[in-house]
Amino acid sequence: MKLLIQTIIMLCIGIALALFVRDDPGYVLLGFRNYSVETSMAIFVVASIAIIFISYYLIRVIGGVIHSPSNYRKWQDRRRDRVANTALTRGLLAQAEGKWRQSEKALLTYAKKTESAVNYLAAAKSAQAQGANERMNQYLDMAQATDPTANSAIRLTQAELLIDSRQFDRAEGALARIRQEDPKNTRALILLTKLCQESKNWNKLSELMYDLKRNKIYSIPVFNELEKQVHTELLRVSCESDSLIEVRNSWSIAPKNLQRDPDLIAILARKLIDEGQHEEAEPLLRTAIKQHLSNQLVYLYGLLYTANPYSELSAAEKWYKGNTENSTLLLTLGRLSSRSELWGKARSYLETSVEYGGGPEAYHALAQVLEHIDEPELAANAYRKGLEIASGKGLPELAALTAKKKNRQADALAKQEAQKSEMALLESDAAEAKNTVENIAASAA
Repeated sequence: MKLLIQTIIMLCIGIALALFVRDDPGYVLLGFRNYSVETSMAIFVVASIAIIFISYYLIRVIGGVIHSPSNYRKWQDRRRDRVANTALTRGLLAQAEGKWRQSEKALLTYAKKTESAVNYLAAAKSAQAQGANERMNQYLDMAQATDPTANSAIRLTQAELLIDSRQFDRAEGALARIRQEDPKNTRALILLTKLCQESKNWNKLSELMYDLKRNKIYSIPVFNELEKQVHTELLRVSCESDSLIEVRNSWSIAPKNLQRDPDLIAILARKLIDEGQHEEAEPLLRTAIKQHLSNQLVYLYGLLYTANPYSELSAAEKWYKGNTENSTLLLTLGRLSSRSELWGKARSYLETSVEYGGGPEAYHALAQVLEHIDEPELAANAYRKGLEIASGKGLPELAALTAKKKNRQADALAKQEAQKSEMALLESDAAEAKNTVENIAASAA
């Protein structure tokens, strides 16, 4: 294309020159020692341009011959890079499809001939997906040796793969080195958060919350959810110990907004109840329920044993307005009424709770109240129904046999009753016939 353009330019110059010298071709004389050349101006210009072009291309050819070895090496390098990129693309596509072994093989084909760590990093991921942690670590080391300038990227990839393969100690070491060099590295913070979640290191994660918030790593809803998870787990872990001091410390470090969260309050209140600290749990639950009528909090309120159950019952009856079909609240009201020795109220609340699906606990509480007020048959029936609900299906094949047995017994009883009725009718007819005969005999006499 370039040669064609140059030829066209030459033709244009030649035509312009011919038009210019048409009336006066000019005269040129060149002399050197005993030699001289005479020609017209037009021929001289054309010959000069031709010589320049021939010289240029001759120099190009000679230069190409001289530099042919280096040009050949450059061509080989370009071809190798093109083939390596094709292999990398094929390997990444196989990785995206979950073909880990095929991906690893394709990625390693030209990895040694390139100066990029990408092939080894991707191969490490494929090896990790196959559970080959030894090969994964080997590829990561090779990536480091191939491109020492990519320390941060290699360590981040290494940390992510180590987390996924549950090698938490090594992952923490890699991330610690990155944070020392770059404390604000966003990717390192995200991976460290994932590491703490996977290893359940909630204390470490609580220390990271300030950095996560300051650097705006997550959106506000995601951060709030993460913060709640951290303090929920810290409180739950402390509740597994026998120390109420540790529980109270975990509660005190929770943000104020989480100290109003029903889920966290439920964890703390249950621990206080289990430890017999009912007087401490009561105001905590009452305040929380006023703000949010949560079933789990209402249920826990029914487990309280304080010195003044009437006060608790009075508070719970205020919540009952507008929630008359809440089976959990009805169960709590029944329990509080029984502790206040208001047996009629307790029975009424518990029967209503059962009616609205109160479950085994409601049946159990109702049975206890009925047993206390000398209703043994009704109590036994409530126990049985509660047990049926709690045990699920039980033995369906036995239930079917029992139903058949009861049907047979009912049929036999009905048949016996029919036979008795028939015998009674026959006896009645016989007695009537006997009386008729006796009357006729008496008349004849």
